[in-house]
Amino acid sequence: MAKTTKPVDKKETKEVKKEEKKERKKSLIAPNDSVKITLAWTTVEPVYKKTVNKLAKNVKAEGFRIGKAPFAIVEKHVGLEKIIDQVLRELIPQAYEEQIKKDNKKPITSPEFNPLALEKGQDWVLEAYFSPIPEVKIGDYKKTTKKSKEEAAKFVSNRNEEIKKEAAACKTEDKDHDHAHAHKELGENEIKEINLQHIFKGLVDAFAPAIGELLLRQETQAEYERLVGQLKQYKITTEDYLARRQITIDQLSQELAGVVLSRLQLDFIMAEISKMEKLTVSDEEVKAEIAKFADEKMVKELEKNQDYLNQVKATLLQKKTLDLLLSL
Repeated sequence: MAKTTKPVDKKETKEVKKEEKKERKKSLIAPNDSVKITLAWTTVEPVYKKTVNKLAKNVKAEGFRIGKAPFAIVEKHVGLEKIIDQVLRELIPQAYEEQIKKDNKKPITSPEFNPLALEKGQDWVLEAYFSPIPEVKIGDYKKTTKKSKEEAAKFVSNRNEEIKKEAAACKTEDKDHDHAHAHKELGENEIKEINLQHIFKGLVDAFAPAIGELLLRQETQAEYERLVGQLKQYKITTEDYLARRQITIDQLSQELAGVVLSRLQLDFIMAEISKMEKLTVSDEEVKAEIAKFADEKMVKELEKNQDYLNQVKATLLQKKTLDLLLSL
């Protein structure tokens, strides 16, 4: 019996491709990782009592002098939510760090906590969520980079041709104007920037790592706050900004999330390339870089700031990676 085949349903094929595209988009965001933290009541109880006694000093309850209310009345007056919050603030940091080491986790974000059990007289249990360091798989990045540079060269060539045509057209219309200056071909810095933009896009398209949901959310929030800060400098409210662009706050959030996602993907790709190529930055290079922008006294002060030194080192490492990509 001959095998029959179902006729191709173009509409169905289109829907399948749409779903596949949606699935690929989803895969760009990785689920959060987590650890479970258990705080024994024997550990919680003394901190709980200490917290209540500390709060009691400011409690003024009917029938009692300020600071002299009984333990149970203080609990009721202050509220368990506030007491529990302060107890956790004291106990959680160390417990979280210990659990992270025990479970051999590598978070890249500050955690968010979900309480599972917070009953008096019993062990307290919480779950801590965080984004782990993304897994970045780089294929033949050199091939991808070279292809991107070829596309950049075509773009530059086409743009320069357009500039020449524009200059020729203007010259015909107005012979007295300095068209050579007005229609100057792309310069070295512009060409470098075009190369980098094409390389970045090529790398992200080819190797886009999945970014943790919490990392993306936290960085998007930070990006939003930076935008709000910039708007304030120009005395523009967020509402005015949205109205001028004719977008909603949800659309702005999605836009910022897209920008942040691409930036984070590129950051991790660049870090992986520098790791693969064993690129490093020495302390001497860091000192030399600082010396370019500060006097001797300032240099000595900055050398004591480890955060600043790490920032300079990261910037220099990124520059080395960019130079490597541009040299391919």
